[in-house]
Amino acid sequence: MSEPLDLAPSLESFITSNYSPSGIVAVAKDGEVLATHTWGDDGYDVTTPFRVASLTKSFTALALLTLRRAGKLTLDDEVVRHLPELRVDAPADWPTLRVRHLLSMSAGLATDNPWGDRQESLSRDSLNAMLASGLRLVFPPGSAFEYSNLGYAFLGEIITRLSGMDYRQYVKESIIDPLGLRDTRFAASELSTTATGYHREPALPGQPGGWWPQPASGPGAFSPIGGLYSSVRDLVAWTNLYLTRQPPEGARFTAADLREAQQGLTHRATMQAPAPLRGLVTGSYGYGLGIESYTDHGTLVSHSGGYPGFTAYMCWHVETGYAVIASANGTHSAAPFPARQVLLPLIVKAESRSEELEPWPETVAAVARLDELVRDAVSGDATEVAARYADLFAENVELDVPLARRVEYLKQGLVNLGALRPAAEPLTPKTPRPSVASWTVHAEYGRLELYIELAPVAPFGVQTFSAEIKNGQSRIELF
Repeated sequence: MSEPLDLAPSLESFITSNYSPSGIVAVAKDGEVLATHTWGDDGYDVTTPFRVASLTKSFTALALLTLRRAGKLTLDDEVVRHLPELRVDAPADWPTLRVRHLLSMSAGLATDNPWGDRQESLSRDSLNAMLASGLRLVFPPGSAFEYSNLGYAFLGEIITRLSGMDYRQYVKESIIDPLGLRDTRFAASELSTTATGYHREPALPGQPGGWWPQPASGPGAFSPIGGLYSSVRDLVAWTNLYLTRQPPEGARFTAADLREAQQGLTHRATMQAPAPLRGLVTGSYGYGLGIESYTDHGTLVSHSGGYPGFTAYMCWHVETGYAVIASANGTHSAAPFPARQVLLPLIVKAESRSEELEPWPETVAAVARLDELVRDAVSGDATEVAARYADLFAENVELDVPLARRVEYLKQGLVNLGALRPAAEPLTPKTPRPSVASWTVHAEYGRLELYIELAPVAPFGVQTFSAEIKNGQSRIELF
């Protein structure tokens, strides 16, 4: 950054509105904290553990993916395969409830935030009794989004049964310890200190407006929905893990698991992007993470969390590497709002670092030879030129439009363009995907636009070859 980040102006309105007694907002880039802003008297800093609530779901999801990686289950398994006592009350023509549905919030379980937030300390016996008592679905599994804490409690029970150890211990051994997360634990007793959470009565006439300490719930069968404590420094490391997709040595999860968790699976909504962003945004849910795909700004990944006494939020922008962590120690204290107030302007100002996908070697070679084909077409015999380059193409090309005819169309079309300019050295085609390329051949009176797509199987021949002449306002598609 060319100048220090000052977060105070963006946060002033939030802080003075008394959403919480204290809190912290921190900005990081590429895993390094750039700036923090704290308020209140509760001693927040980057090492202070606080309740992260539903941010825990990203840990639960990754833990489940490690068991899939170990061959213990597939995401398309029916839930009853692993929780055989489960009884589901749903019409007979509805799809079977599967593990993937629980992960991606498409199970059809009714949303349950007020109820679920109070269930953390529930015993496994009580959870298993819920399974057997019968669940009622509100829509066919896989057909829509509805946020469900209960579904993630079920995933935690599956993790316990398949791993042979308590869910919390498995997450600690498979994720928390390998990553060296010092402030991330499921019980306050395992930490030297934690931020205090508060609640207050509704803001009604005659009611006191102060904050009251909120007793913390203890770990239990619902810990998978939101039981973790963590800190800014640990959550910065956690978000950077997803940005870099570089697991530590010996981790039970892979870069592919981290990428898959950030893919939008269950559609939520498509709408106008919030200011100062532009265009449209499509929101969806992946595995323990929310995904926002912007037409103009790339991808924003996030999750919010709310528990009695706390709200928390983590978000990161894939194309710039920016991440923001927020914690506010009041019930319903809206931590996502200040975090986004800080992050969205940074996205607008920053230069994106779109992930470079290297073109296939066959794509690069095809561009070079087809550029030569165009130049040979100017004066060469169409049949002879076609034969010289026939080995480049997949079998469909000759069936769609014979190559010799394409060469003849090129020969005739190039008359209008005049002399061709020398080929660029080196050729720099646009390759939005590894198997796709487009490039321009410049001429005396205009240009020729070329486009190819390669087939998906060896020898990766050219399956699509198109050419268009552009001369002033005139556009002629040759083939």
